[in-house]
Amino acid sequence: MATRAVNAYSDTPAWFPPHLQAGPMRRRFWGVFNCLCAGAFGALAAASAKLAFSSEVHVGFRALGIAMMATTNSLMWTFFSRGLSFSMSSAVASVTVTFSNILSSALLGFLLYGECQEALWWGGVFLILCGLILTHSSLLPTQKALAHKQQ
Repeated sequence: MATRAVNAYSDTPAWFPPHLQAGPMRRRFWGVFNCLCAGAFGALAAASAKLAFSSEVHVGFRALGIAMMATTNSLMWTFFSRGLSFSMSSAVASVTVTFSNILSSALLGFLLYGECQEALWWGGVFLILCGLILTHSSLLPTQKALAHKQQ
């Protein structure tokens, strides 16, 4: 059974352990995980840019902010591309990254700058979450999708 699942996803990187290579649900998990990480790193990149380009910041903190912005931005793109390779659809990956980025930005804004979001903003986040749930539930991995992915 495990060899059949590995063969169904022959594009899985060889450096992954065998127990992480098998099965569509594991691929879905790693796709969502990588997209959530990409959104969080994107929010960190934005917070670093806000720190780096603020007018009241010392030059040393400005250089640290620019270096951190470049690093977290690179990590964001790395995790996003990995999330795309594991996801069944690029739309699902994009919405997952957007949702993670919005929530991470809200959390970082509150922790670092004391920003609070309005109820309408949270309503929009809820609608994005509903859309994300719909896209994830409509694209459950099936044998038909596996056969299509092999071609």
